[in-house]
Amino acid sequence: GRVNIIKSDKYTIIDDCYNANPVSMKASIDVLKYADTRKVAVLGDMFELGENEIALHGDVGSHLAKKEMNINVLITVGKLARHIQEGGKLAGFSGICIHFDTLDECLDNIENELESGDTILVKASHGMHLEKIINLLTK
Repeated sequence: GRVNIIKSDKYTIIDDCYNANPVSMKASIDVLKYADTRKVAVLGDMFELGENEIALHGDVGSHLAKKEMNINVLITVGKLARHIQEGGKLAGFSGICIHFDTLDECLDNIENELESGDTILVKASHGMHLEKIINLLTK
């Protein structure tokens, strides 16, 4: 679950869902920017960030919004991850934004948001259990 690249019949997946903090989240986004396909960032809550957790999530969104990242789709999962989207929009992110409040909601709907050939980064704190998304997308 740490920057493990998985090729399936439909997608290239960057599995980095073992753990997350703002620095590692930004570093993973930096890896995604090198994909030569449509780029999808699936980002979940980062836990144990203290009283600045909302601002730190928003800062990840600002990083993702940088023009050189060229991220096409941002999918966020969880209560805190919504602030990643908000930070991205405030910083000018113009890609598609989708938010799921729960992992189950994401699992039920994520395949409707993806296209064959996408490169998909999946990253969050381990407690979000986003490995279930990896399992779904690699079936």
